[in-house]
Amino acid sequence: MGAIETIASGRSIRELRRLNRVYGKTTWRKKKGIAKIRLADGTIRLAELHWYEGHGKGKKAMKHKFLLCVDNEGYEASLEVRKLYEKIPDKEADRHNQVRIIDESGEDYLYPSKFFASVRLPMQTKNRIVEKAA
Repeated sequence: MGAIETIASGRSIRELRRLNRVYGKTTWRKKKGIAKIRLADGTIRLAELHWYEGHGKGKKAMKHKFLLCVDNEGYEASLEVRKLYEKIPDKEADRHNQVRIIDESGEDYLYPSKFFASVRLPMQTKNRIVEKAA
């Protein structure tokens, strides 16, 4: 894993109440770093990972964001409307109104943000999706 950076700590963590409730009160930090990940098809990619660390608790939860495809005009072979895609964090793409996702080819590509709607899934559902993809 590349350089690890603390991006939030203490009360600036949006999920602080959940972390304290689930894992116990401690000094929490949200971290990020770049690491090689293996995709379902066996290819290896660099990805930005986010997780929480609590003093005396260790690493706990990686954050997964999912987007619902609502338009695929011009990308019909790569995107399926009404399908969930996991968003790969990419700040540069965000600045250009794009999102990085792993499409139907199994590769990560940039697409216009307007093609996707953000969805909030229950933690149990996210965990099941992530487990199935591993």
